[in-house]
Amino acid sequence: MIYIKISLIAAVSTAAFFLSASSPKITYKYGRIDAVNLSDKDKFDPYLIDVNASLTKDLLIATGVQGRLESITPKNYWRLGRDSMGTWRSNTDFWLHSGSLLFCTEHAQSITFSTRESNATFNGRGTIILEATKNGGFKFIPLEGKGTITTAKGGTKEIIGGRMLLVLGKPTYFGDAYDIDIMLLLKSSRLVNSYPTSLPTFKKMGLAIYIQELKLKGKYDALIGDATTNENLEMWRFGSAKKSDGKPVTNKKGIFGRIFSSD
Repeated sequence: MIYIKISLIAAVSTAAFFLSASSPKITYKYGRIDAVNLSDKDKFDPYLIDVNASLTKDLLIATGVQGRLESITPKNYWRLGRDSMGTWRSNTDFWLHSGSLLFCTEHAQSITFSTRESNATFNGRGTIILEATKNGGFKFIPLEGKGTITTAKGGTKEIIGGRMLLVLGKPTYFGDAYDIDIMLLLKSSRLVNSYPTSLPTFKKMGLAIYIQELKLKGKYDALIGDATTNENLEMWRFGSAKKSDGKPVTNKKGIFGRIFSSD
């Protein structure tokens, strides 16, 4: 009888461990964060969510215009940017409806990223930014890392620090790849800079910047905007624009801040 009781306690404890491991918790929040429990299909009743709340697969999380949240688990760092909406299906599976997300890990593992129309599996470790696009796909931007990303129709590609991939369609395939200035993105992104904790991969990002500079020598493809359809991508090429009189145009507002407006 004692043996059976101990076995039951051990089984319950093990189940509780895996349940908590699969459902991360909010470790930091700023601004307004709303949640909706999708398990009750008969009503849509948003409520405010706070630190230590579990991010279960039934919760749709939405950050306000100035809101952002972070979830730190033993292996993973998750950051949901401002004006974003998504669901943690588990600690290794995230669905992004809109806005932006940062994922960071030093431990090689398999992570599923999904949006309204597309999904891909990342196998490896790294610091990744995702941005949902209007066509239902997403931009996959590795700041650093080692591993592969796989889609149903596009096969498997090796990830490269600073090499952005467009992930599109259903069944999902890869769009074009573009080299993004990692240093500029690190300086500009609130997903990197607006949290009280430092990412554990900063040294690796520094190495990725160094390697990128050696390979590209400052010649990056473009600044990438939104993808309104699978065939239409907003893009700003680098180079000095000219006025009708031949003089260069100066941009006082900062184009990068406008393009990556979802953190």
